[in-house]
Amino acid sequence: MHLAAVDSVRARLIQWVDRLLLAVSVYALPLLIGVVTVLALMLWDNKLKVVPPVVLEFASIEQLQREMSPAQARDALGSEVPARERETRMSEHPFWFGFPLKQAEAGQVVFELPSRHASRIACWDAQELRSLGEADRAVSSGQLRAVKAGFVLDAGGAGKPAAVLCRAEFVGPAHISVMQWTRPALEISEQDFFRRSGLLDGGLIVLAIFVLMTAVINRESVYVLFAALLVFNLRMVAISSGWDTQWLGQTVPESWLSPSRLLTFAGFYTITGMLFRQVFRDDLLRFGYAGAMRWVHAVCLLLLPVALFAPYSRGLPVMWVAGAGSILVLGFFLFRIIAQTRSKVAAWYAASLVITLLATFYEVIAAAFGMRELIGSVNSVTAALSSSLMAAFAIAEQIRIERSQRMQAEAELRVTYDVVPVGLFTLDARGGFAGANPALKDMLGVDDATLRQTRWSTFFEEGAWMRLQNLLAPESSGEIEINGAVPAAGTVQSSAAAANAGAASVSQTAAAVPYERKRFLVKAALAGDR
Repeated sequence: MHLAAVDSVRARLIQWVDRLLLAVSVYALPLLIGVVTVLALMLWDNKLKVVPPVVLEFASIEQLQREMSPAQARDALGSEVPARERETRMSEHPFWFGFPLKQAEAGQVVFELPSRHASRIACWDAQELRSLGEADRAVSSGQLRAVKAGFVLDAGGAGKPAAVLCRAEFVGPAHISVMQWTRPALEISEQDFFRRSGLLDGGLIVLAIFVLMTAVINRESVYVLFAALLVFNLRMVAISSGWDTQWLGQTVPESWLSPSRLLTFAGFYTITGMLFRQVFRDDLLRFGYAGAMRWVHAVCLLLLPVALFAPYSRGLPVMWVAGAGSILVLGFFLFRIIAQTRSKVAAWYAASLVITLLATFYEVIAAAFGMRELIGSVNSVTAALSSSLMAAFAIAEQIRIERSQRMQAEAELRVTYDVVPVGLFTLDARGGFAGANPALKDMLGVDDATLRQTRWSTFFEEGAWMRLQNLLAPESSGEIEINGAVPAAGTVQSSAAAANAGAASVSQTAAAVPYERKRFLVKAALAGDR
């Protein structure tokens, strides 16, 4: 009695320790990680804290005529009113701009021209018209070089200019500005730029690979589409932030930049539509929108040749219009689905599309009218990350619903399996019982432990195993009748070990054991090796 009490206390102690470890692992440690992360972001010092640059005023003109010399551009800039920024509004004409340098500053500071849409730039001393250098995305010379999303001019050294004159070419909705940095601050800014791009590249690509492996293991096309969406979202972020000039640390050739940007837009809209179709396939069929979805896919497919063959300045508006139109159609479908079904999946996906649509319209408005302050910091970065998050919530909710439905179906099937008055069983390749329902155990007069120690041959006439194998042949169908040799209650346990030794010993044992004769009607099917 004392030993039993000790064992009981020990079992309870082990159970309590297991529950405590589970609670710490599932709740306490993740919560601690979250709290420490929030405190670190809010209170701890940033090793790469970037000091904001000084935004300079500059005069600018658009070169509408074919040729303009630096001297002509300098004279034309003299009548222009300086400003802190200028939008090119998709123009592919060169732009000239100039700004003065204080002699005390020259040599101590550098100047960043941060437009991610700048493709080529050249600068001169505005007074002597002496070349300070030129650069594109692949090659640089003089005091100019490509940095981060744009270019940097180092105006120090011998012959410091009093003013700088620059000529730049742009592709896309460019935003011209000039930022003044100290050299150490720019170096920290560069490190922070590439750290952020590396974190996003590494994080989203690892997540995409994980989702893709999940798709391969589960053979689920929705996961494949979501993995592709993560990669395209990553490229959307790269375009907005200016690091789309590289891929996994490798420099993208300049001739590939414009087509790759258009392909990113086309691929993003195509994958978004396909993921929508896969997630809401049943709802689209129910409401009769399956045909309309095919038109959406057709529009998305037409974007691919546009991305490959159209110039960037003409292809980008097509992407905006087609993408915004497709998302509006998907939004209408979602509105109807939400109104009719109150689906949380549709609500999350609707949030994802709304964010993408607003960001697309914002890019169009900013490019056309120069109204960048309209929505503040909303851009392709926040849109891509937020839409990915909303789409992930939608897919997670869909998985939860499917899992709940599957568990409910399994529970119903288990109840049916247990209460149906037909004997159901599963055999392994050697004829051993892998499982059986209560009805079969009652027919055979055994419990579950005893049944798992015996084979088919224990309970049925000689040759029954071969007849069952023949019934499973591909050309066979129907059912068979076999005679049972069911041992009387209490005798199977004593003969189970001998029965497992083989068919010969089964028949020898059966002759010495009292049997209750029965006749059975058997239907069987092959599932794997069972």
